[in-house]
Amino acid sequence: MRGSRSSTVLLARVAAVALTLVAALGSDTPRGAAPPYSVLDLGTFGSVQSAEAFDVNDAGQVVGRAGNRAFLWQDGTKTDLGTLGTASAAWAFALNEAGKVVGHSALTTPPSGFHAVLWSNGTITDLTPDVAANQSAVGTAINEAGQVAGNINYATAFLWQNGVRTPLGHLGGGSSAASDISDSGVVVGASYTDDPTPLGLMQHPFMWQNGVMTDLGLLPGDEDGGAAAINGAGQIVGSSGRTDPDTYESFYKAFLYSNGVMTALPVPSSEAYAGDINDSGVVVGSMRTGGGVSKYHGWVYVDGVVTNLNTLIQSGSGLHIAFANAINNAGQIAATAFDAQGHYHAVLLTPGQGAPPTPSVSIGDVTIFEGNTGTWNAGFLLTISPMTSSPVTVSYSTANGTALAGSDFNAASGTVTIPAGRTTWAVYATVRSDRKKEPDEVFYMNLSNASGATIADSRGVGTIRNDDR
Repeated sequence: MRGSRSSTVLLARVAAVALTLVAALGSDTPRGAAPPYSVLDLGTFGSVQSAEAFDVNDAGQVVGRAGNRAFLWQDGTKTDLGTLGTASAAWAFALNEAGKVVGHSALTTPPSGFHAVLWSNGTITDLTPDVAANQSAVGTAINEAGQVAGNINYATAFLWQNGVRTPLGHLGGGSSAASDISDSGVVVGASYTDDPTPLGLMQHPFMWQNGVMTDLGLLPGDEDGGAAAINGAGQIVGSSGRTDPDTYESFYKAFLYSNGVMTALPVPSSEAYAGDINDSGVVVGSMRTGGGVSKYHGWVYVDGVVTNLNTLIQSGSGLHIAFANAINNAGQIAATAFDAQGHYHAVLLTPGQGAPPTPSVSIGDVTIFEGNTGTWNAGFLLTISPMTSSPVTVSYSTANGTALAGSDFNAASGTVTIPAGRTTWAVYATVRSDRKKEPDEVFYMNLSNASGATIADSRGVGTIRNDDR
């Protein structure tokens, strides 16, 4: 529900901050569990094959794009919001409770650039009329006061209000991008800092308030990140991570920033991103993992537990939830799903109306010191969620990374059966010791061919720490 938090809702949630999510998500949902969801395909325009949903407000209105046309969906009716002048392309990214929508529109046909726009009561307003036609600007969020957060060239974050646009500055690296705005006018996003890394300058999540931009920092050991959304209680979600300068493999964790403390959310993936948070503290996002027609899976975080959304929807829907983009205070989720042909669909997930959850199996990462002689067992933990009354069978096999089978570790493969009622199990690979002075190395343990559960995270990363100096 980025940029669409109601002040009335906020006051009610603050008064009830100690309550569980049972009332919001259905009385039959136990504490710590995500509910099942129904999936509603919001459709497209005419012969357009693909669409995406980016935001949902508390009234259940959804905005997004179908092909290159911005839409507002409400109660089964999808409205084309239009474009600036004779342009042929526009996308809608966020809306508030009054149904005011922000996004961007091209200026010409074909488009040579985009301007940030506001759709309100059937009219479209250009928020960046001074931006050159070959440049791009976008409105990314709007609050109940009509304040709009946006970006020019994804380098200059701004706040727009009543025709006045204010640049928000940066954290020292020369550029910034805004993602969301709260009803009190607090803007969050990402900004480059002046601290170089092996890959150059990196971004940090920021919070801007009353003219001051604050660096929220990163999770320990990380170098890059950004804030995606802020809720009415001031809680912020985003992502923090790093890219290995040798392999260029990305490692990102979704985070929750609350009361000045940044905490990693327990998403079972080495690459995870948070997209939104509602006033109850329920978070949605996307993670990279195996299984399904997309390498990305949407997830929901409820009361300390992360669940793959594809395990919470009807198995016969024919859709794979790839990107969970926004969530409102009723727990409805605006998402993008893929079908078997690779077309993407704008969908609305509604809690408490779907099939019972399907168990999923995920694999964790492991770090082991190499040692000087002999061999060591690296145990990869498998997790079943939720607990199942039937056995789960899954195949596993190692794969080379910078560490190589036969020299750094022994190749391993097989099939393991996890007994009914168990929520954890382990599979092992043998690491070989040596006295070489070398960088830390990684290899992988992959899961496949699951029976009795879906695969939520198919790859575990084994890191071999060098201890020869």
